[in-house]
Amino acid sequence: MTQILSATLKAELRNSRIAANIARSTAEVFAEERHFSGNVQEFGHTFELAVSEAFTNSVNYRDPSIKDITVTIGFEEESNALTASVTDMNAPFNIHPPEPEITEYPEGGFGLFIIWKLMDEVSCSREGQSNVLSMKKFISRPENP
Repeated sequence: MTQILSATLKAELRNSRIAANIARSTAEVFAEERHFSGNVQEFGHTFELAVSEAFTNSVNYRDPSIKDITVTIGFEEESNALTASVTDMNAPFNIHPPEPEITEYPEGGFGLFIIWKLMDEVSCSREGQSNVLSMKKFISRPENP
Protein backbone atom coordinates (compact mmCIF):
# COMPACT_ATOMS: atom_id res chain seq x y z
CA MET A 1 0.00 0.00 0.00
CA THR A 2 1.11 3.53 -0.73
CA GLN A 3 0.06 6.45 1.43
CA ILE A 4 -1.38 9.20 -0.73
CA LEU A 5 -2.75 11.69 1.81
CA SER A 6 -2.86 12.46 5.51
CA ALA A 7 -4.67 15.32 7.23
CA THR A 8 -4.88 16.16 10.91
CA LEU A 9 -7.87 18.17 12.11
CA LYS A 10 -8.99 19.44 15.50
CA ALA A 11 -11.47 17.05 17.08
CA GLU A 12 -14.46 19.34 16.58
CA LEU A 13 -17.77 18.39 14.99
CA ARG A 14 -17.54 21.26 12.50
CA ASN A 15 -14.45 19.58 11.03
CA SER A 16 -16.33 16.37 10.18
CA ARG A 17 -17.53 18.11 7.00
CA ILE A 18 -13.94 18.91 6.02
CA ALA A 19 -12.93 15.28 6.66
CA ALA A 20 -15.88 14.04 4.60
CA ASN A 21 -15.06 16.36 1.68
CA ILE A 22 -11.42 15.26 1.69
CA ALA A 23 -12.57 11.62 1.69
CA ARG A 24 -15.01 12.09 -1.18
CA SER A 25 -12.54 13.99 -3.34
CA THR A 26 -9.71 11.53 -2.67
CA ALA A 27 -11.92 8.53 -3.50
CA GLU A 28 -13.24 10.10 -6.70
CA VAL A 29 -9.74 10.98 -7.95
CA PHE A 30 -8.55 7.46 -7.07
CA ALA A 31 -11.46 5.87 -8.99
CA GLU A 32 -11.05 8.17 -12.01
CA GLU A 33 -7.31 7.46 -12.24
CA ARG A 34 -8.06 3.74 -12.39
CA HIS A 35 -10.77 4.18 -15.02
CA PHE A 36 -13.31 2.73 -12.59
CA SER A 37 -16.17 1.22 -14.59
CA GLY A 38 -18.69 1.87 -11.81
CA ASN A 39 -20.18 5.10 -10.55
CA VAL A 40 -17.28 7.35 -9.46
CA GLN A 41 -19.56 9.67 -7.48
CA GLU A 42 -21.09 6.73 -5.60
CA PHE A 43 -17.60 5.42 -4.77
CA GLY A 44 -16.71 8.89 -3.47
CA HIS A 45 -19.94 9.15 -1.49
CA THR A 46 -19.19 5.83 0.22
CA PHE A 47 -15.93 7.23 1.55
CA GLU A 48 -17.55 10.56 2.39
CA LEU A 49 -20.13 8.88 4.60
CA ALA A 50 -17.78 6.32 6.20
CA VAL A 51 -15.11 8.89 7.09
CA SER A 52 -17.74 11.34 8.33
CA GLU A 53 -19.20 8.68 10.65
CA ALA A 54 -15.76 7.64 11.92
CA PHE A 55 -14.63 11.24 12.45
CA THR A 56 -17.87 12.13 14.26
CA ASN A 57 -17.44 9.11 16.55
CA SER A 58 -13.88 10.20 17.32
CA VAL A 59 -15.15 13.65 18.31
CA ASN A 60 -18.16 12.43 20.28
CA TYR A 61 -16.17 9.93 22.33
CA ARG A 62 -13.11 12.07 23.07
CA ASP A 63 -12.02 12.83 26.61
CA PRO A 64 -13.41 16.35 27.20
CA SER A 65 -10.81 17.04 29.89
CA ILE A 66 -8.00 16.96 27.31
CA LYS A 67 -7.51 20.16 25.31
CA ASP A 68 -6.51 20.38 21.65
CA ILE A 69 -7.32 16.80 20.66
CA THR A 70 -6.86 16.00 16.99
CA VAL A 71 -8.08 13.32 14.61
CA THR A 72 -5.98 12.22 11.64
CA ILE A 73 -7.47 10.87 8.46
CA GLY A 74 -5.22 9.06 6.02
CA PHE A 75 -5.57 7.32 2.68
CA GLU A 76 -3.57 4.46 1.22
CA GLU A 77 -3.95 3.09 -2.28
CA GLU A 78 -3.47 -0.29 -3.85
CA SER A 79 -4.05 -1.06 -7.50
CA ASN A 80 -7.60 -2.24 -6.81
CA ALA A 81 -8.56 -0.69 -3.46
CA LEU A 82 -8.53 2.47 -1.40
CA THR A 83 -8.21 2.45 2.38
CA ALA A 84 -9.18 5.33 4.64
CA SER A 85 -7.98 5.39 8.22
CA VAL A 86 -9.18 7.53 11.09
CA THR A 87 -6.80 7.82 14.04
CA ASP A 88 -7.72 9.25 17.43
CA MET A 89 -6.42 9.12 21.00
CA ASN A 90 -9.66 7.90 22.56
CA ALA A 91 -10.15 4.86 24.76
CA PRO A 92 -10.27 1.50 22.94
CA PHE A 93 -13.71 0.54 21.66
CA ASN A 94 -15.63 -2.48 20.37
CA ILE A 95 -15.42 -2.49 16.57
CA HIS A 96 -18.25 -5.07 16.41
CA PRO A 97 -21.15 -3.34 18.14
CA PRO A 98 -24.56 -4.99 18.21
CA GLU A 99 -26.97 -3.97 15.45
CA PRO A 100 -28.80 -0.86 16.58
CA GLU A 101 -32.43 -1.14 17.61
CA ILE A 102 -34.22 0.83 14.91
CA THR A 103 -37.79 0.56 16.16
CA GLU A 104 -37.30 3.70 18.26
CA TYR A 105 -35.20 5.52 15.61
CA PRO A 106 -32.52 6.63 18.06
CA GLU A 107 -30.30 9.59 17.19
CA GLY A 108 -27.06 7.67 17.73
CA GLY A 109 -25.64 4.20 17.55
CA PHE A 110 -25.53 3.73 13.78
CA GLY A 111 -22.01 4.95 12.94
CA LEU A 112 -20.07 1.69 13.02
CA PHE A 113 -23.07 -0.19 11.65
CA ILE A 114 -23.12 2.12 8.61
CA ILE A 115 -19.36 1.81 8.13
CA TRP A 116 -19.59 -2.01 8.18
CA LYS A 117 -22.39 -1.93 5.59
CA LEU A 118 -20.58 0.47 3.23
CA MET A 119 -17.03 -0.84 3.25
CA ASP A 120 -15.56 -4.15 2.10
CA GLU A 121 -13.10 -4.52 5.00
CA VAL A 122 -13.09 -2.80 8.38
CA SER A 123 -10.50 -3.22 11.12
CA CYS A 124 -9.30 -1.41 14.19
CA SER A 125 -5.90 -1.53 15.79
CA ARG A 126 -4.34 0.09 18.80
CA GLU A 127 -1.05 1.84 18.11
CA GLY A 128 0.39 3.20 21.33
CA GLN A 129 -2.36 5.36 22.82
CA SER A 130 -4.26 5.67 19.53
CA ASN A 131 -7.11 3.86 17.82
CA VAL A 132 -6.68 3.37 14.08
CA LEU A 133 -9.95 2.53 12.32
CA SER A 134 -9.20 1.30 8.78
CA MET A 135 -11.88 1.08 6.10
CA LYS A 136 -11.16 -0.49 2.71
CA LYS A 137 -13.22 -0.44 -0.46
CA PHE A 138 -12.31 -2.35 -3.62
CA ILE A 139 -12.89 -0.98 -7.09
CA SER A 140 -12.54 -4.56 -8.29
CA ARG A 141 -12.26 -7.70 -6.21
CA PRO A 142 -8.88 -9.45 -6.15
CA GLU A 143 -8.71 -12.74 -8.10
CA ASN A 144 -7.46 -14.74 -5.10
CA PRO A 145 -8.74 -13.04 -1.91
